[in-house]
Parts: sequence; C-alpha cells; structure tokens
Amino acid sequence: MLAMLLTLFRLEILKARRSLALMVMLACPLMVVLLNTGMLLRQGGVDGISPAAWSGFWMGNRALWCYFMLPLYLALCTALVNGVEHRQHGWRLMLTLPVSARQLYVAKLLLALVMLAIAHCSLLLLATGAAALISDGNVLAQPAWSMAGSLVAALLASLPMLVLQHSLSWASQNIVLPLAVGVCATMGIIQLGSSEYWRLFPWSYPIMAANGGNLEL
Repeated sequence: MLAMLLTLFRLEILKARRSLALMVMLACPLMVVLLNTGMLLRQGGVDGISPAAWSGFWMGNRALWCYFMLPLYLALCTALVNGVEHRQHGWRLMLTLPVSARQLYVAKLLLALVMLAIAHCSLLLLATGAAALISDGNVLAQPAWSMAGSLVAALLASLPMLVLQHSLSWASQNIVLPLAVGVCATMGIIQLGSSEYWRLFPWSYPIMAANGGNLEL
C-alpha cells in the first residue's frame, strides 16, 4: 500500500509540473513580500527606516500571509490539484487502475501539503532576501528566526483548513465553489479570528498559531 501511495505521489508531481499550481505556489508569497517591502520603503527610504518600521515589516508579512493570502492560496492550490482530474475526466482513468479512491485522495493531499510547505519556505526566504537587500543584513538574524518559528506554527495549524479545502475540491467539479468558500472564509477571519469563537473556525488557526495564541496581532 505504501509503495502504491508513493507511486501515486510521484505521478501527481508530474501532473503538477504542467499546471498553474507551481506558479501560484511562488506567486502568492512573492505578492505578500512585494507589498510589505513597498510599504516599508514608503516610510523613509532605504536610509531612513526605523526599528519600528522593520518590526512592522516582519509582522506585516506574517499577518498578511496568515490573514488573507494563506486561505486564498489553499483554496486555489487544492482546486488546481484536483481540477486536473475534473477537467480531463481523469478520475475515470485513474480509478480503472489497481488503486483505491482513498489512496488517490491521500496522494493529492500530500502534494498539496508539500506545496503548502514550500510556499511557507518561499515566504520566509523572500522576506529575508528583501530585508538583506535593503538593510545589508543588519536586521536579519533575530527577526528571521522569529518569523521562521511563526511560519512553522502557522503551517501545522493550517492542516485542518487544508483537509477541508482539499475535500471540497475533491468532491466538487466546479472550481468556483472551493474558491468561493476560501474567499468567504478569508472575510470571516476578520470577524471570528479576533473573537472568542476562533476555535470554531479552522481558517483562523494559522494566525492564532503564528501569534502564539494571542488574539491581538
């Protein structure tokens, strides 16, 4: 069973090489870093950035990712991973092979998880690279390590959200439905993510994990 699962996983990687999922995996973290870098430079240029502005840069990357981009990315990523089969009726072909639907589900879930981990790593590397270019490396060590810890926590906390979005994309042939759920859930984070009911809303888990359980950012 494990050997078949690994074979299916390798097959899913080959499929992803020809999809938009890889581009989205890098584009979403890049958009977050570009936006926060632009905001940082507007606060005083390269030579006039205060320590408070640098703190806001690292916190802004973390917040924008966990609050907005991560839920949208997960909705889009899982929709693209499963959409390959929906568009080309690949389910019929795959299920004629000696594999079960459960194995195929898990293989696609693992691919989405790997892409999610790479997206988190890309965000950290891009943010660190942007800071290094602007500051000559003087403000990197401690903030970068702190952000790395926050992103690891956010990655682990996003697993329930990943399973929900993957299951929805798996069951729905219409890509609009999982994307609509992701967009609506993102709006819900603003209301529920900072309230006492955040435990009932899996989309708020990453930001709470990144903040160490603190309701205030």
